[in-house]
Amino acid sequence: MEQKFVVTDEHGLHARPASAVVKVATPFTADLKLVSVGKAVNLKSLMSVLSMGLTKGSEFTLTAEGEDAQQALDTVGQALVEQGLAQRA
Repeated sequence: MEQKFVVTDEHGLHARPASAVVKVATPFTADLKLVSVGKAVNLKSLMSVLSMGLTKGSEFTLTAEGEDAQQALDTVGQALVEQGLAQRA
């Protein structure tokens, strides 16, 4: 399963918002990944998310595999939109 997004925050996905996204993703058992420009990282790892260097306008995809994959994608996607970090592409 996957959902596509575009970063809308002026400062990109920097430490504070990335930390909030990781916090939302962590409780799920699904394997969650953030994919951009051919690189995939664990969405439950703050350092991995920050290593992507996503700036305003960057496109990325969230992927999920596992028993609660759909719920995880919906919840994390909603958090990204509600916090003004990204919009669905």
